[in-house]
Amino acid sequence: MADSSIKLKQKHILINGSDDFQVKSRGLELVAQLTPAEVMNYEVIEGQADSVGDALDKIDRVKEAILTLPFFGGAKLIFLKNCNFLSDNVMGKSEAVLEKLGELTALLIKIGPDSAQVIITATGIDRRRSFYKQFEKIGVCEQWDLPDLKDAAKVRVWMKQIEHLMTERGMKPQPGVVERLVELIGNDTRALHNELEKLALFTMPTGEVSEAHLRLIVSSTRELLVWDLCDAVTESNTNDSLHILRQLLTQGESEVGILILLAGQIRLAALGTHLLESKKLILKKNGTFLNASLAGDAEDLMPQNKKGEKPNLFRLARVVDKARRSPSQRWFRALDVLYQTNLALVSTGSDRQKVLEMAVLKICHTA
Repeated sequence: MADSSIKLKQKHILINGSDDFQVKSRGLELVAQLTPAEVMNYEVIEGQADSVGDALDKIDRVKEAILTLPFFGGAKLIFLKNCNFLSDNVMGKSEAVLEKLGELTALLIKIGPDSAQVIITATGIDRRRSFYKQFEKIGVCEQWDLPDLKDAAKVRVWMKQIEHLMTERGMKPQPGVVERLVELIGNDTRALHNELEKLALFTMPTGEVSEAHLRLIVSSTRELLVWDLCDAVTESNTNDSLHILRQLLTQGESEVGILILLAGQIRLAALGTHLLESKKLILKKNGTFLNASLAGDAEDLMPQNKKGEKPNLFRLARVVDKARRSPSQRWFRALDVLYQTNLALVSTGSDRQKVLEMAVLKICHTA
């Protein structure tokens, strides 16, 4: 993130990271702040190169812009935007490009930002390269990376950031809203800002944001319906469960696909409530959302998908919060219902919708 204490007008600036949206947005923000009053002293160079030769040409254009004296005096601003030849790719590894970047570094040392300030935006930058390391010494390197949703601590930070962004826009998220946004959008900051803009307009003037608003406004309605079904079944809400199930089937979702997703939820409910009962899981409220913390040995019990990824702890907390009204044994029995349902679905001649509806009813009424 940016350090606001740095006097950016006195530094060359390299904005980089894996978050393309934030890198580009920050670049435009700084350019708006630092553009000279005399428009002729501002030059934009597109940094997307198609080949090594094209990359060399763009570096030469930056050098030429630095060396060209301003028409009316004062400092210049050169903006090299969307640079793609600083990455670990063919262009970034090219000896010719590396040599040319070395020349650019030497020029930046010789001609300071008080004469010609350079702003560069680049995603996927290779920070091992000499150019990046030298730039850190002569300028400012801002790093904007996508949140790592595999790290529980970073997920909590990300949710806090979303909550902060919502309150900044005058919104008041109800419990469950932030978690749902993370489930729907993941770490896509561009999609997040688009959805928050829509939600802010839709919820004016009160700013109250509920899960119902997400269903109406947020783009991924299919995923919302799937999670609504899982939550309704976990809460033993028969009417909502059947209504949402039929809606999903009408939209073309497969019975087996729904069963797999539902089984994942019930498995978390069974395991989570068991860990809660054995004092190996603790639920804590953090702002408007719940967090789950696990004892060390409990972490090894978490299921993994084909990629080896374990469920996010905020998702586990949400499921357990709904499921803990019943003992864990109820949810283990519900898993057996789903196993029998899977056998019935793959057998020939059965009415698949009725089989799935019966399973939902059984789980809702399992004691």
